[in-house]
Amino acid sequence: MSYVYDIVLNFNNDFYDFYEWKKDDLIYHIKRINLILVDSKIYNEIYDHMVKFSDDFLLSIFNKCEYYDNRKISSIPYAFLLTDSYRVMGIMLDNGGKIIKYSSLLLDEEEEVLDLCYKLGKITLDYEIIDEREKKEFTTRQEKYLIKYLKRELTNDYNEKNINKLKYLYYEYFNKENNDIEIIYHELLNELNKTIEKKHYDLYDLIKLSYSSKSV
Repeated sequence: MSYVYDIVLNFNNDFYDFYEWKKDDLIYHIKRINLILVDSKIYNEIYDHMVKFSDDFLLSIFNKCEYYDNRKISSIPYAFLLTDSYRVMGIMLDNGGKIIKYSSLLLDEEEEVLDLCYKLGKITLDYEIIDEREKKEFTTRQEKYLIKYLKRELTNDYNEKNINKLKYLYYEYFNKENNDIEIIYHELLNELNKTIEKKHYDLYDLIKLSYSSKSV
């Protein structure tokens, strides 16, 4: 295995492209990290599944990922970069060998890492497939947050019997009236399972506005 030096990683439960990183994310300034080259079949298999790596593999990467922690150097027990010479992702494992977090790379740093691949030999990793990961949704991080927020707000209003508010949101969203709180709640909730449109953002703005009105 080879090393990559001086890059930044943003480990999350899901894989987010660099342009979806947030300012308040915990960004690691990596001092060094193992780079492992595999064929595309293995890369896709690891990306698409929940897998568990062998104890021998864990031992081979233990504490070899180092990062700058203020004025000292700390380590992530089990982390490495995986590439098939076309893509790169950072992977963090728990002490049982299961993947717990992923990271993309900044575009220029990913290109630099890919340039190193011609020096590497492909490795056959020792792992077992536990289960399929949830299918990747074609939604951005912002859209995922939007849907989560709306579902939470609608459910809270439903549970607290905020009928007038739900009726108002329903009317603004569908441009029709309804007085049945069960129908209102479930129809609005069903809309959140559809492809995100401008109406979803309008609903979000209306909810935000309702809180602003209360504070005036």
